[in-house]
Amino acid sequence: MIEQDPYRIADPDGLETPAMVVFEEMVDHNIAALCDMVGGAANLMVHVKTHKSEAIARKQLAVGIAGFKCATLRELEMALEAGAPEAILAYPMVQRRKVERFADISATYDDRKVYAAVGDPRHVDVLAQIAQNRSQKLAVMVDLDVGMHRTGAGLDEEATALYSAIHAAPSLICGGLHVYDGHEHFRDPSARNAAAQRHVDDLKTLKGRLEEQGMSVPRIVGGGSFSYATYARAEGFHGSPGTVIYWDLNGTGRMSDQPYRWAAMVLCQVVDRHPDQLTVTTDLGYKAIAGDPPLANRARLLGHEQATLLLQNEEHGVFSWPDGASLPQVGDYQLAIPGHVCPTTIRFPGSYVIDSQGAVVDYYPHTARDRQ
Repeated sequence: MIEQDPYRIADPDGLETPAMVVFEEMVDHNIAALCDMVGGAANLMVHVKTHKSEAIARKQLAVGIAGFKCATLRELEMALEAGAPEAILAYPMVQRRKVERFADISATYDDRKVYAAVGDPRHVDVLAQIAQNRSQKLAVMVDLDVGMHRTGAGLDEEATALYSAIHAAPSLICGGLHVYDGHEHFRDPSARNAAAQRHVDDLKTLKGRLEEQGMSVPRIVGGGSFSYATYARAEGFHGSPGTVIYWDLNGTGRMSDQPYRWAAMVLCQVVDRHPDQLTVTTDLGYKAIAGDPPLANRARLLGHEQATLLLQNEEHGVFSWPDGASLPQVGDYQLAIPGHVCPTTIRFPGSYVIDSQGAVVDYYPHTARDRQ
């Protein structure tokens, strides 16, 4: 039995480690807290990249979440298979093969609103050509760069020209605007809100300019896990969080004001120990947890947060322990809280679902783990 209130796993021997586990009560709490934060589920277009699970998507739809944002074509398919009325592929496509597949998906779900995103005229051209060749119409949103400089058009004439190109293409439909401000990681809630509000104001100005030129702007989707609430609470906008569904150390450390709880962890086991070095070796290798945070921030052990990840290989994670008296024994189980939960999910084919009593009650396949 593992018990670190309110987290329990009644029979860890029943799971082969390392295993990703999801605590059902915490997931439900996070979904409810998210909706409360923004004044209702209908104000959200949530990102599926964190959970990649059709089962979780169905939970979100059940409370009235408007739709989903996706990073890959498989995520887009998964969201629509789950029943999403709207879904956005927020990453621009230039490869014809991908655009053909996007067009297939749009045709299959022609009763839904399915959007592509563009940030460059070449993106518009390839979408327009393929849609025209297929005698099909594709809905397209303009992706905007507000300072991250990763993808997207500038808010000035570049965005207007791009939106005008969509409007002028007979095979394309103007779908609205998309913005991700992932470069702004403000710990202070007021600074976080102020930065997002500046983008909201700029987007309202751009929307007005486009509409004055006779172009419809039916959707504005903005933000990420830091800024989603500001966008979601703005009239006519949808906020787009991702990480909050599971939460992680990164979120806790940078946004301690948020009401979310750790809902996904990795069950691991102590496979060796070195009392003279005050270290324990677990089976939490970098194949089992995301490696993008710095080593010491990749994981913390629930109930032993002072233990620090000291060394990591493919199959092993060595933790330094603060004192010899509490050093775990070989065979002891530990729950590792991911530093970054989104790329931790793809390490596993699915998650074991744990109820409030610690029983395994379900298994959520990571439906969109693969791109194909």
